Amino acid sequence: MTAAPRRIPAGPELDVLMRLYGYRFTRTGGVAGAEASTAPEDLTTAGTHGWPIREAEHITAAEIFERSVSAAAALEEDAVLGAFVAGLGSAPSARQIAISFAWARHLSSAPRDGDALPDCGLVPRDGDGFDVDVTEVLLRLALGWAWNELPQRYLPDLETAVTAGLPSPTAEDRERLRALLDVAAAQPAGTRVGELEKAVARAKIVPGTDKYQRYGILIGLAEIGILPSTLTPSWDRFVSHTEFADAWSGGPRSDITPPLSGWRGGIDAGRAERLLGV
Repeated sequence: MTAAPRRIPAGPELDVLMRLYGYRFTRTGGVAGAEASTAPEDLTTAGTHGWPIREAEHITAAEIFERSVSAAAALEEDAVLGAFVAGLGSAPSARQIAISFAWARHLSSAPRDGDALPDCGLVPRDGDGFDVDVTEVLLRLALGWAWNELPQRYLPDLETAVTAGLPSPTAEDRERLRALLDVAAAQPAGTRVGELEKAVARAKIVPGTDKYQRYGILIGLAEIGILPSTLTPSWDRFVSHTEFADAWSGGPRSDITPPLSGWRGGIDAGRAERLLGV
């Protein structure tokens, strides 16, 4: 097993990884599926840059827990918030970090039963850990996706943030954030998340995004607590996997996960102003 680098692929590295994993950019700047390359020269190029292709790193649940706690402790809260804002435009790979950090920041004080891990979602289906294709995880981050269902995938994001640093938002990123918050605040009480996502799409605030990328951005806002929910945001306290599952009204078949699924309109103005100010 070769450990993947902890950096976000860019430039020629990104190009070759997209070919090998079957992605392409569209004319409008979005991302679409493509036939995955098996060309020896592409595999050689990726290997030259240190990227293992479709090789999983086996990481035990305990290692993920301990390394995530360490990584989160090395990150500054304001830097994470600023990176999330940058994710709206200048640095799409940074959309995930607020979600990863929110999950990890309270792990060290989470309730535990003896030596068992907290109820944080790190329960392997088989064996003692997880097989994570870190190259694919970091590639998907580079392409602008974010998620909050598989905490084993948060570790590469957190470790990359520590190793490579986090981007700072531009003035244009801040304007996108303001526009996004204005759209959310304008929705009538009782609005469901699917309608908010459509409103964001119509407003063309973040060009080149698909529905799932926009959901990832909205999940970040909910985890920070800007989109109020029936479930406490992970930014504020440890939220157990049991609480998360109980709050998932649509179940695993739903595209919309907690805490975002519990939003029914409105924004937290105080938190919004803080995010605008980082």
